Amino acid sequence: MRVFESDEYLPDYGLLVLRDPDVAWERAPALPREHDSGVEPAGTFAGAGAGWIMCQASGNEPHRVRLELHDTPPKGSDGDGFGGGDVAELPYLACSGGLVLTWLTGGVGPADFDLGSGGDYRVRICSAPIEGGGFRWLLQFWPVSDIALPVWLRRSRPAVGPGNSGWITELGYELMELAGIVRATADRLDGLASAEQVDAWGREHLRPEGWLDQPVWPLPRTPLPTGHADLDKRNAAQHAEVAARLNGQQSRLDEIAAELGVPRVARKRDAFALLAAAGVLVAEAPGRYRVGEPARVDTVLALSAKQARMIRQQDARSRFGSVAEDVELVLRWSPRMPLSVTAGELAARLLMPEADLGGALRFAEESGLLWSEPVSDGGELRLWMGRRPEPEPQPGPTVGSRPAAAQARSGPTVGSRPAAAQPQPEPTVSPGPAAAQPQPEPTVSPWPAGSGGSGGNRRLRGSVRMGAMVRFTFNAPVGVDPFARRDRPEPPIGAPPKAGIFLADGTLVTGSDRVPTESARPEAAPWTRAMQTARGILVAGPGRMAELIAADGGMREIPGVRGTGLLLLSDGHRIAVADNGQLSIVDLFGGPTIAMPSPEERLIGLIGVHGETIYFGDGRGSTMCWTPGGAPRAAERAFQQIDPISGIGLIRSGQGVIVVRPGRPDVTVPVDLAARLAPGGERLWTVRTNPSALTLFAITPEVEPQVFWLPDGSYRAPIWEDAEHVLFGVEPWHFMREPTAGIRLSLRDGSVERLPTEGRMPAIIVEPR
Repeated sequence: MRVFESDEYLPDYGLLVLRDPDVAWERAPALPREHDSGVEPAGTFAGAGAGWIMCQASGNEPHRVRLELHDTPPKGSDGDGFGGGDVAELPYLACSGGLVLTWLTGGVGPADFDLGSGGDYRVRICSAPIEGGGFRWLLQFWPVSDIALPVWLRRSRPAVGPGNSGWITELGYELMELAGIVRATADRLDGLASAEQVDAWGREHLRPEGWLDQPVWPLPRTPLPTGHADLDKRNAAQHAEVAARLNGQQSRLDEIAAELGVPRVARKRDAFALLAAAGVLVAEAPGRYRVGEPARVDTVLALSAKQARMIRQQDARSRFGSVAEDVELVLRWSPRMPLSVTAGELAARLLMPEADLGGALRFAEESGLLWSEPVSDGGELRLWMGRRPEPEPQPGPTVGSRPAAAQARSGPTVGSRPAAAQPQPEPTVSPGPAAAQPQPEPTVSPWPAGSGGSGGNRRLRGSVRMGAMVRFTFNAPVGVDPFARRDRPEPPIGAPPKAGIFLADGTLVTGSDRVPTESARPEAAPWTRAMQTARGILVAGPGRMAELIAADGGMREIPGVRGTGLLLLSDGHRIAVADNGQLSIVDLFGGPTIAMPSPEERLIGLIGVHGETIYFGDGRGSTMCWTPGGAPRAAERAFQQIDPISGIGLIRSGQGVIVVRPGRPDVTVPVDLAARLAPGGERLWTVRTNPSALTLFAITPEVEPQVFWLPDGSYRAPIWEDAEHVLFGVEPWHFMREPTAGIRLSLRDGSVERLPTEGRMPAIIVEPR
């Protein structure tokens, strides 16, 4: 017996997939039919064809898979040892004889399992849940000379699905989610849940205080200015579109409430009465509910004929969609077409009630999978694959006969029975002429300081200054992107960033120095961040221990510093690290690691640091802070950013960005909430794309923003080299026409330089201290 085992298989899209790595038929096989259609249905449990096996494999836990090759059918015809699971026996056609355990979106590599040769096989597929999560699978193969039809031997759940009541289509996700929360709350209690208990469950699962009293569909906030007219116009149009859609949903909900005879639903709390009237919830006691089994929505509400038809189709697909694929799989492997079988025999083969077979066959025919006809009153059927053929056209009238059109014009003869009125097709609404599309307004761009542009007739001028560094200064007319032209020259090469560039070949470039590292090439270790510290350059990547590059080029791993969510304290040699729900400070000089005392693990998102105090979000909507030597505490304000130099904080609100300045009044700047504090906390910045630009906002709202246009490109988040220069690294998928690691923007005069690199090698800009 040949065996292959895998204990760590993670299904993709809920499917276990086995494929032949080399499907190249010298002659098209007669069976299975539709072998080259590309459709590989798994049905209710599993399916198999020419070079493929597909199984329904739910859950996120690892599955244990075992493949066995036998010379003859193995003992135990119904999957002994898989009680409570599923068992089926299916034909399988191998081409090369190899099998690869892969994924729906994966390719095929070397064979994991070898059947020995191509040809016809029978496979018994057994599956059962594992205590604690996941499933165990046993697939037993043996060669056969005669193909037997698929048969289902054991089912863990009915072949017919639960159906779809269609209420989510009418009520929307938000109200049906509330019913799901009622179920989750009731399951942990005595089977019933009150609104107060549901409210408590929601707060325990990261919903804010008062979430049950919020509108079902709260309108989005009014867009705030971005400093760009085209973006403001786009945001306003999107806001109006979303508001109209939500108002339409609320109007439909009001209609449903009136039809069910319950009060209007304005808040989520109001929905309990409506859900109970619909049958989605059942009120077993005053104010206490459980989830019910509602009647299909088209039998409760007055719907249009089109909507009711769609609801019935959804319900039929939920009930019969998978088992219809099982019936089609039987036909794929049938040597004769049509397949003659009694309803009882087919239902027994599918392991389903005979009473449900008619619904499955009707759905299969409506879906175009197959069609059937009864042969006799004894229950015998004939089944064909594909769609039912259209009836043959009737021959035209013979010579001398009266044309049908003339008969229609003359009307029925005396004593004749009028024909039933034929239903007329629904009229097709023809869209009117396309409305003229509004042209985007030009972006109003104030002149950068020191640009030299003044007066009404501004032209694009490139000023070139020779010396140690060549600069291109672009002075653009208001509203014009100076980098919009594709034939523009590339900016000149400037000096490397002051803190350095870390190249993909492991070379650290600082100023004119090139320091090769000893190990850990980024190709093998995907570094995504580099920081200048008092001990050297710290490089970090997702899920990896950080490494420190010393002045001599040596690298060493820093225990306890993992991931990219790191903060450098003001002394330059201590790093704040949030990992696995714990916050700690690691000393790069080898001093003791200090862990924040915490009674429980919590989600920690680092916000910023000022002095010795670290600010972080706790995953529950609160801003906390911690100073080594003390206990974590709630921050005095709900900061989303802290400037490490000045201690100025940023808070986002519906009116804009609130800038909190110690010892001075708060300032609310009406600007898009993507704005962040520039170093020092006295300015705000945003970036935009298509075209690319950096926009600076003064804390004083009356001052117009400054817009600095950038060359076309896909840039990473800006890094402030100093108060007057900003660095932009390029994303790995973007390459400018000339090799570059990124660009440097001068805020003094708007000039742009390219950062040097080797060829088109990816690079990471080192963040300065």
